[in-house]
Amino acid sequence: MSVEEELKKDHNDMQAVVDSKQKIIDAQEKRIASLDAANGRLMSALTQLKERYSMQTRNGISPTNPTKLQITENGEFRNSSNC
Repeated sequence: MSVEEELKKDHNDMQAVVDSKQKIIDAQEKRIASLDAANGRLMSALTQLKERYSMQTRNGISPTNPTKLQITENGEFRNSSNC
């Protein structure tokens, strides 16, 4: 009986470790999804900037006051001229 109780205790201890690690994995997956979304917004902003620069150079316009992008607390972008 003692061996059986010891095995049950070991199993419970291992289950607690697995549960703890699963919580960490879940938090990491959530963080990865958040970073992936932020990366998508960054890539979109970069594409917009490239397109704007490309159009300006094609038209022979040299920007004298380039727009600066700012990142808000929630990861959104806004132009400094819109502030």
